[in-house]
Amino acid sequence: MDLELPMDKVSLGSNNTPDDSKINVVLVATGSFNPPTFMHLRMFELARDALHSEGYHVVAAYMSPVSDAYKKQANQSTYQRTLTILKRIESYFIDNKRLISRGSCLFVVLIYSNHLAYLDFGLLSRFYVLQSMLFGWKVRTICREYGVVCICREGQDVEKIISDNEILNENRSNIKVVDELVSNSISSTRLRYCISRGLSIKYLTIDGVIEYIREHRLYMNSIEK
Repeated sequence: MDLELPMDKVSLGSNNTPDDSKINVVLVATGSFNPPTFMHLRMFELARDALHSEGYHVVAAYMSPVSDAYKKQANQSTYQRTLTILKRIESYFIDNKRLISRGSCLFVVLIYSNHLAYLDFGLLSRFYVLQSMLFGWKVRTICREYGVVCICREGQDVEKIISDNEILNENRSNIKVVDELVSNSISSTRLRYCISRGLSIKYLTIDGVIEYIREHRLYMNSIEK
């Protein structure tokens, strides 16, 4: 990998813990996170609770932002497809750090249901639906060899989305749908809207993000910087 993968919060069980008998899971969410919000953090908690209730052990979770080519502020100059990201993280755990053996851990894409229909989970934009269809084998590989945890947002008919999509439907056994029990309508778009109008975003994201936005004077396009 080009960058060192953060490992300080990885939670692998020791030989004397009950977690050794469980299947380990690493969650990976891709998107712009522009900016990251409590909604993004909350999806990891929902996924972890659901997986733990079924006997899995979530050992790590990662947010992988899009590149500069997506016209969002990030630190990569080219697209990083979700499949590429999954393979790199998998290799880092297994081949680089040798923390786990191959086959003892699942590397799973985490998304919200409104992104499920877009096919390519790395770009998350309607403009790339056709391009995603051309690379359908990558989506099929993600679903078949890795898997997807989908957080169901209120008003989304996930069953219909899956049934209407050939690739998703044939791999539905590897797509776990998790209900969003407490509705969360926080979005990056709404945060940017508030910031551009000089409104507070306190309690919508962590203080560190707010301080970074303020320090770098981000998202102030419609008001004087």
